[in-house]
Amino acid sequence: MKINIEVDVTPQELREAIGLPDVKTVQDKWMAKIETSLEEEISKLSPEAIVQRWTAALAPNPDLMASLLQMMPGLTKK
Repeated sequence: MKINIEVDVTPQELREAIGLPDVKTVQDKWMAKIETSLEEEISKLSPEAIVQRWTAALAPNPDLMASLLQMMPGLTKK
């Protein structure tokens, strides 16, 4: 004998029926925090930010900067 029972409820209705807490507000806050930290980290990887860090590190030593620029392909004439 086989008995099939189909229940048509939303996830929210099922959670309420079995007594699980509503964690949507906690999840929303957590996701907002993750998005903010991801945006901050991604902004550090922008080309402008990378060039600023490189130039700040190489500014005290112009000879090193010139030698690095000479090693870049396409910048020097052969």
